Amino acid sequence: MKTSKFFYATAAFALLSLSLTSCLGDDDITDPEIIIEPPVHGVFVLNSGNWGANDATLDVYYPNDSSLATKVFYSVNKRALGDVANHMLIYGSKVYIAVNQSNTVEVTNLGLESLATIRPKGELDQPQSPRCLIAEGGSVYATLFDGHLARIDTATLEITAKVPVGANPEDVCFAGGKLYVANSGGMNDVPDSTLSVVDAATFTVTGTLKTAVNPERIYADSQGDLYVKALGNYSDIPASLQRIDPKTDNATTILSNDNLITALYKDKLYILSSESNANTGWKAANTKFIIYDALTEKVTSENFLAAGTNISNPYSLSIDPFNGDIYIGTSDYATNGDVYVFTNDGKPRGSFETSGLNPMGVFFINR
Repeated sequence: MKTSKFFYATAAFALLSLSLTSCLGDDDITDPEIIIEPPVHGVFVLNSGNWGANDATLDVYYPNDSSLATKVFYSVNKRALGDVANHMLIYGSKVYIAVNQSNTVEVTNLGLESLATIRPKGELDQPQSPRCLIAEGGSVYATLFDGHLARIDTATLEITAKVPVGANPEDVCFAGGKLYVANSGGMNDVPDSTLSVVDAATFTVTGTLKTAVNPERIYADSQGDLYVKALGNYSDIPASLQRIDPKTDNATTILSNDNLITALYKDKLYILSSESNANTGWKAANTKFIIYDALTEKVTSENFLAAGTNISNPYSLSIDPFNGDIYIGTSDYATNGDVYVFTNDGKPRGSFETSGLNPMGVFFINR
């Protein structure tokens, strides 16, 4: 198997981190002398960066020894990742990264060496701004913010089809042979409140489901129920989490608050529920760490972290599907983010500073 230019022996980490934590030019980057295969278990941290700053970064954290390699896409490819990294997907032997403002889906191998840069464009050659990614049945699907869902061939790394959905789609979820697309309408005066239902076999829209205002994230449990996090209108309609039965279109609101951050792990929804309003200075306050059991349809915990744990500026939540570890990213929108790691029973495992602003999420590899 070909070795990667990026995943190097532990002895090289300290030197690499020192060389990559500040802003770099191309002449500052050198390939390390010691290289190894991608790790058996590794954690990718995607930092979106600032809008218009072309400063998105990608870090890799190794939970076995708590080591961290920073700005690895830059290091391997000698170029920036782009402007506002929005989502990431590891599928088979490839990594897909949606970079919204740069209008690209970067495709790399597991060593993060670039294989292709996909640039979706509309009929009038306008950029379509990829947002979120999912893989199913040998294809990768990307929502495009101009109102489309694209299908990408994983062999040719080309877009083979697009289907119109609703306004400003965000997340996409697969369940029961269908793709559900969250139409946020976030760029409209009145946000959208629907999911487009796309038959995966025919790649056609077969219907819509009603949601709360401004749907952003979608999950499906093992029974086929959908869970939709909606952002509200940032004014008099708060964020909410709904359970939707796709067979009946029946929606039940589970909870609402000013700010909700969610993740699904083994039919359990992990939720950071915070107040964020004029009274709190528009900062997260009184955060509850909630677990909602999707099978029993009940809240089973309002503090899934160890007693006394306080997370300032929560920004993202990710659960390692292989061992249940909990990763919470934080952001103050001005300095590099931090990621806090907990075991699945809420005990602190450690923390680290990322190489960029706004850690969008943590994505996992296990070979």
